[in-house]
Amino acid sequence: MEDTPEVRNGSKRRKSEVVMVSDLVVGESGRPPMARSNSTFSAADLETALAKAGCGKFNLALLVLTFPASCTSSFDTSSMSFAMPAASVDLDLTLSQGALLQSSCYAGMIIGGFIWGPLSDAFGRKKLLVIGYLVDALMNFLAGAFPIFPLMMLFKFLAGLMICGLSPIFTAYIAEIYPKKGRDTVILSTGFSSATGQVLQASLAMWIIPIEVPSEIPFKSWQLFQMASALPSLISGIGCLFFVESPKFLADKGNHEGALKVCQTIYTINTGNRSSAYPVKRLNNTSRTTDYENKSKLSKLLEGLDILKPPFVQRAVVLFSINILAVGSFSTLRLWLPEMLTFVSKSTLDPNLGLCPLLEEGNSMRGNLSSTNLHSRDVFSTMMLVNSGCLIGHIVLLCTFSCIGIKAMQIICSLMAATCALIIPFISASYVFIVVSVFFTLYDMCITCIIKMVVEIFPTRIRATSISFLMLTSRMGILPLNFLMANFIYIYCEYLFYGLSLFGLVIAGLILIISKKPIEDDHQTSPIKGK
Repeated sequence: MEDTPEVRNGSKRRKSEVVMVSDLVVGESGRPPMARSNSTFSAADLETALAKAGCGKFNLALLVLTFPASCTSSFDTSSMSFAMPAASVDLDLTLSQGALLQSSCYAGMIIGGFIWGPLSDAFGRKKLLVIGYLVDALMNFLAGAFPIFPLMMLFKFLAGLMICGLSPIFTAYIAEIYPKKGRDTVILSTGFSSATGQVLQASLAMWIIPIEVPSEIPFKSWQLFQMASALPSLISGIGCLFFVESPKFLADKGNHEGALKVCQTIYTINTGNRSSAYPVKRLNNTSRTTDYENKSKLSKLLEGLDILKPPFVQRAVVLFSINILAVGSFSTLRLWLPEMLTFVSKSTLDPNLGLCPLLEEGNSMRGNLSSTNLHSRDVFSTMMLVNSGCLIGHIVLLCTFSCIGIKAMQIICSLMAATCALIIPFISASYVFIVVSVFFTLYDMCITCIIKMVVEIFPTRIRATSISFLMLTSRMGILPLNFLMANFIYIYCEYLFYGLSLFGLVIAGLILIISKKPIEDDHQTSPIKGK
């Protein structure tokens, strides 16, 4: 055939195309280049890959799942506080036994907190979420089905053992699977979902606990409420079955093919296109991949404990101290508030005398009350109003945190909460629930900001462990404060609120000295070699 100019030009174009594809696959150094938007053989970092997967049906489904998952912890820890006034009479519990039953869930959380974070950082998010939520649902159901004090303590302890790891793991899961754009809002929305769940739980208590159960049903109303409190965990466990593993977890552990498949799956769900149309074909590697693959399972498990070493431990200590005081102040008062409101509603004294005299009178007449007399819809409706304040607070937080800043928001909340605690003993008991609602709202916002700071500060490989340790230390603070509340709220009422006010001042001081700048990990990224 004659070597015409057209033939020669076509041959040059084909050679040029071969060289271009070869360069894309291998590159000058044997590695693929960085992502090119018009290339079907592009490599990209994981953040770019998640962004290319889009935001659609998958992300919407994740937001829907966030609601029951965020409710599980509050349902677990608060269920007995709603049932306690009636349960303490039916089971003939002393104040110390009541505190012990309420604290058994937190005791399980403390024990489980030592293992869940490292387990998640070593072996993944999805499987642990599914197993943990389903077992937690079973334990809560059994705690209601068997109204025997030792058995209820055991089942609530096991429920705490399960739920303690699920909240931090799910928070880490959201941070690792949601695109960077909108991630902060989604993480903060978990606090909004949790606050909504607290309102729904109070509504559930108002609907179930006061009802008269037919004699054919072998359970009392407060038992049915405890069983119903297992629903968020049951829904979450079933829901997690249909989701994917965290791509950041897979990539960080060296499974880049698995991480890429997850991104392709998200892309397919969001767009409806085939996975072959996904523009990213390779993920950049990390230098720790080879080292990780050579590690034993024990070494992988212990890697999460790097949170206890420099450069992480210094800031971890300050953050954990802040969270201990904030969660301790919030949770101990919340656990005893239904009983406190019950005694206030049954008191014959003038509400203008203040909260403390009414509580002292209510405690003195405890033996003369029956579980039927303690089934007050007014108390549960008041709890709905109190918890609604937290819901409003999270709406304010979502709308203002980007303008005010996380640190400034925490300082404002803690100082205002300290003021609320200080004035509670001096106002009419009729209006205490309003101030308590503001107190809860402020601390709930502060706690959500702390979790967000931890997610931002610590790197992926220890993120779940850091959140797990954060919650572990706070629960360790709840136990002594809960027993202190149980034994002294009716005797040294004013001094307990003065102490809560002091905690708020200390929190504000600690927030001033903490830096929210992310701690850089010592592992650098590099492109993965072509296959």
